[in-house]
Amino acid sequence: MSGAAENTKLSLNECKKILIKNGLQHTDEEIILIRNWFYHLAEIAIDAIDKNAEPLSTDAEITETKNKGKP
Repeated sequence: MSGAAENTKLSLNECKKILIKNGLQHTDEEIILIRNWFYHLAEIAIDAIDKNAEPLSTDAEITETKNKGKP
């Protein structure tokens, strides 16, 4: 897993706003750990979805299926 680039993650201030809405108080270090844990969890979920996803049909396969049995 490659991990999200630091500049694409939610900022520390954005994370604080989210956590404060829920009445939680954390140090900056804890917030960074929580944020990183959620990004890692998201990567695991995306990898699992990708591994279990059905391959997409090609346009030719779709056309072939639609025209099956037609002269």
